[in-house]
Amino acid sequence: MKSKPIVSIIINNYNYDRFLAEAIDSALNQTYPHVEIIVVDDGSTDNSRNIIADYGNRIVPVLKSNGGQASSFNEGFKASQGEIICLLDSDDIFHREKVEKIVTLFHDNNLIGAAVILFNSLEAVDEKGDFIDSITTNTVYPDWSALAKIRGDEFTGGEHYFFNGEMHQVCTPDQVYKFASKYRHIPYIGMPASNISMSRILASKIFPIPITNFNTSADCFVAKAASLLGSVYSTNLHLTQYRIHSKNAWFNKKETQELEEAVFVIPDDYLNQKLEESGRKAVFCFLKSMGASGYYRRWFGYDSADYLIRLSFYVILFRLDFETLSFFFETIAKGVSYKIKGFYYKNKLFQKRAGS
Repeated sequence: MKSKPIVSIIINNYNYDRFLAEAIDSALNQTYPHVEIIVVDDGSTDNSRNIIADYGNRIVPVLKSNGGQASSFNEGFKASQGEIICLLDSDDIFHREKVEKIVTLFHDNNLIGAAVILFNSLEAVDEKGDFIDSITTNTVYPDWSALAKIRGDEFTGGEHYFFNGEMHQVCTPDQVYKFASKYRHIPYIGMPASNISMSRILASKIFPIPITNFNTSADCFVAKAASLLGSVYSTNLHLTQYRIHSKNAWFNKKETQELEEAVFVIPDDYLNQKLEESGRKAVFCFLKSMGASGYYRRWFGYDSADYLIRLSFYVILFRLDFETLSFFFETIAKGVSYKIKGFYYKNKLFQKRAGS
């Protein structure tokens, strides 16, 4: 194991010319010297490419047509050589000592040659780079409660449950696979892209990730696959400045059916493929899992009645125990209730239209 490994910082950019130079400078100004900076421009139509050109051979430019964040991650990793991979969105900023501290954590815990992903904590800044005290790590990603089921411990709440010290093992791939085998889906365990560092051996198992019609949230594929194929670690060190602005895709995301599908439904085939490649049985099918109950009710309303009734049978036929039996009766009741209410409101609407 090398004591001074090369670290690849992969910056993905699309039309963020007003932030791009600051992101690149934060990568170039690292206190750790063995760094390569790969800047992937995803078909920007603003001044981004002129900014990239100004850096000359200090960076590795990857200029491509627009294909979304996943395609940028794929091309960036393909161009990289580092033993540790750090992702950076072009609207965010690395602390000068980030890479040095990440390398130290990997090295001191003998993780450089292991399949590992490490999430660091963050500080929130506004468009001008001023700190926003009201935004904490817990605000950006407030729900790690599913970890209690994965780890079999008690959920204590808040960011300290995830960031438990300078170096903390969050979960193992065996724990995550056991959860997936039971529930047919897994939660997002981690933080946004600019807080991700991973070993090359793990990244090689993850990339390439699928290119979808949803141009952001590619880190969902990365984080979920990483938790299945490697160990998840966290550090409470604030090593990234996470920028809050009007076009921030993660912080300003609105709950839509498409977004929920991008996070839970679309990754199924990819995650099953990764399981099979690692010699494990494919288990993912979110739309036939207990987690799908909320999805159907949110986006189909009373029209979800038939979906819910079918779902209750899918779940109990997959696994029969007290938990699924309770879910079966509860979901059947909701489905029947929705069917009755749906019939009532549709009949009332029909009568209203007929009367007019």
